[in-house]
Amino acid sequence: MHKAARQKKLLALLSEQGECSVAQLAQMLRVSVDTVRRDLNDLQQQGLAQKNHGGAIALDVPVMTRRARSALLSDTKRRLGQAVAAQIPPGSTVMLDAGNTVLAVAAALTVPARVITASLDIAWALSDRPDIELILLGGQWDHDQRLFAGAATLAMLQRYRADIAVLGACAVHPTLGLSASQEADAEIKRAMLASCAQRWLVVDHLKLNRCQPHRVADLTEIERLFIDRPWNELPPLDSTDVSVIAEGEQDESYRYV
Repeated sequence: MHKAARQKKLLALLSEQGECSVAQLAQMLRVSVDTVRRDLNDLQQQGLAQKNHGGAIALDVPVMTRRARSALLSDTKRRLGQAVAAQIPPGSTVMLDAGNTVLAVAAALTVPARVITASLDIAWALSDRPDIELILLGGQWDHDQRLFAGAATLAMLQRYRADIAVLGACAVHPTLGLSASQEADAEIKRAMLASCAQRWLVVDHLKLNRCQPHRVADLTEIERLFIDRPWNELPPLDSTDVSVIAEGEQDESYRYV
């Protein structure tokens, strides 16, 4: 297998498994341990993978570029996006966070709605929809995060109220809650949560059991949580509906109480 193809396969394995040992990756790729170590060194230098304290290898998702993250779990994000979009009632006013999974929600939205967002990608995806009243929050453009942020964005956002906020997250921890790698992103997320009647969170398994420096919210502030796998570490939560959107299975919804 060519080096580029092998490294692409390695990233796909890490995205599905969450983390693996070098020996496990060598076995799955049918190459030597030394070959895997060389590939991992290349990926670490690119900021795509990292070793944890136990020696296992995992994707370093928060430091990846937006383009690199968009290539991960594309089918999972599409499935999550469709599940969330199907729950949005016609005529709702919805605040959509930035990020690839929330972009999948926008792409799957089939009902008329008013959409408020700071994401240029989401605005572009919905720009030709005559049944969508689109409000793009301006401000300072963040090229890496692909969103508008800063004081002007927050000032605009605070002028609006919505039925539902649909957020993604850089990291979600069972006790520390939602967090973000950038303060500007965290500010927008917090303002959206404060401006909506219902607060929804949609994340894939790569974001679970992780923490980033900037606090967004506790999990107790979230009414609906959409994930792609069961989350065994999630503690009992009052009034939080959890929907597990698993591949090849009927959607499973339950409430943690």
